[in-house]
Amino acid sequence: MAGKYLSLSEYKRMLDGALDDFHKALTKRWMEEAVEAMTRLSTAVPCSTEPWAWQWPAESYGHLSGADDICGYLTWVTDGMLGHYKDVHCQGWNPQTQKYVECHVERNLAQIERLAWNRRQEVAKFVPQLEGPDLSKLEAAHNTFLNVAGNLGFQDKNGRVTELLGQGEVVRNVEWLDGTTSENEEWFIEWTGLAAQAFRAGFFASIAPTMLNQALILASLSTLYSTRATTIQVTRLNTIKRLNWATKKLDEKITLTVSTADAILEKLDRAQAIHGIVSNLLAAGAKLSKVVNTVNEAGGKVLGPVGAVLTLAGFVGGALKGHTVEQDAMSLQDILQKLTTSIQDEHNALSGLEADFGGDVLALQKAIAGVHSYNLELYDLTANTLPNQTDRAKYQGIRVEVHFLLRVAQTCFEAADAYSAQLRILAQADVADRHLAGRDEQTCTGDDTTLEIRDAVEQFMRTTCARFILAGEQLRKAAEAYAKTDGELSDDLKKLFAAWESANKNRGKIDPNPETVETESAGKEAGETDRTGLEPRKPSEPTSVDPYENDRRQQGGKYVVDGQR
Repeated sequence: MAGKYLSLSEYKRMLDGALDDFHKALTKRWMEEAVEAMTRLSTAVPCSTEPWAWQWPAESYGHLSGADDICGYLTWVTDGMLGHYKDVHCQGWNPQTQKYVECHVERNLAQIERLAWNRRQEVAKFVPQLEGPDLSKLEAAHNTFLNVAGNLGFQDKNGRVTELLGQGEVVRNVEWLDGTTSENEEWFIEWTGLAAQAFRAGFFASIAPTMLNQALILASLSTLYSTRATTIQVTRLNTIKRLNWATKKLDEKITLTVSTADAILEKLDRAQAIHGIVSNLLAAGAKLSKVVNTVNEAGGKVLGPVGAVLTLAGFVGGALKGHTVEQDAMSLQDILQKLTTSIQDEHNALSGLEADFGGDVLALQKAIAGVHSYNLELYDLTANTLPNQTDRAKYQGIRVEVHFLLRVAQTCFEAADAYSAQLRILAQADVADRHLAGRDEQTCTGDDTTLEIRDAVEQFMRTTCARFILAGEQLRKAAEAYAKTDGELSDDLKKLFAAWESANKNRGKIDPNPETVETESAGKEAGETDRTGLEPRKPSEPTSVDPYENDRRQQGGKYVVDGQR
């Protein structure tokens, strides 16, 4: 996961800040429009279906529609709303009746304040609820998967083995076993017994592809965790940007030049002239509003309305005077509506990202399902009954370097121990499970399947660890059986086996499932991993219970090596 992401606390702080800024700007803008509506004696609250909290009587008309400085509350709004309206006082002077009336504008301002707060809360609930996933946990899991993948030999695009934890025991052991047990090695050619053939064609041939595939699955998982975190990060940032856009628009003004006719209108039919001016102003204003809104959104320069103004100038006959006015760039209703639409767009975008993420997960799921168990968790030693032949006659003519066979057995135990260490590292990623989620901390299909893949690769590695242990034990027994083909063990062989036992006395402590309290037996963990959850299968398919049971039966209880069918 490259790049800076928002931590959970940072996002909460930024989201709350963006919502608070929006609420502050919305309250200011709404109160400005409320004052304008009240001075026009409008009976409707702007952008609301509610009636005014204070329905002013007729004797209050002059108080509200008089000069700006007559009503203390209206003056407070027009002067920039410094302080709080509750600190304002109004005597209720009506210049029309020259009397004082009761002024209850404060009640209407309190109503606007409540409406603005309610809208803030509605927006807060409507934005994608992504305050659950902690991306630091996903990053830690991503790094864990990549660490273990590197320890199993995963190479990046530059051909370098990932150097994160620097543990290469598994790679070194597997490379040694793979090279040592190849068919061209002299010792293997000389080891011609049935046990040797079963190990060469089965177990040893499965070591390298097993480690490679496990490394690739873990590297893919690290990418999936990064992808999921990206969907959350992008949506969080976009949500804050959309709120900031609305906040800016609520306070954004534009300056327009308004043309007015001079004394030449005195010479024209006034009714006709006024009708013409109004018609042209409306047409020009509509075009201007459309162009300004469009260009402002694009950050460009307004040029289009010049033609509309010139048309009006031609009508008036060139005798025009101009003055500038400032007005809101967008109406309050349009801003709120566009914010709602943009948040819905963000929901749709997140759904699209989650669908793409699910597609990536499905591709990995299918890829794993298409790989034989043989190449994912070693040859299944439990599927074969290895010969336990101690009869000297059956081993006549067999040449084996016993000490070398013991070394191979020891290397299998070392590989198992290294795998157990990787499993302990991999367990650290479990804390990220609940953070692999989206809105309202709910998981999508991709999240659920990713965890299923994670569980499966862990089981592949546990099985691999257990099968290395079983292989080591079987090789040790085979070495002893070969050593006894000439009768009892010689003193030198006795010393050899005693030294080997001393060096490997802790092999019984190797745990193929280190997440459990007690050490699991290799025999229990060496069974084939159930992969029914890795790919949806039709109930009618015979492999729906055990995807590879048919393979096992067709091969007489043994696996055929991939590529040698």
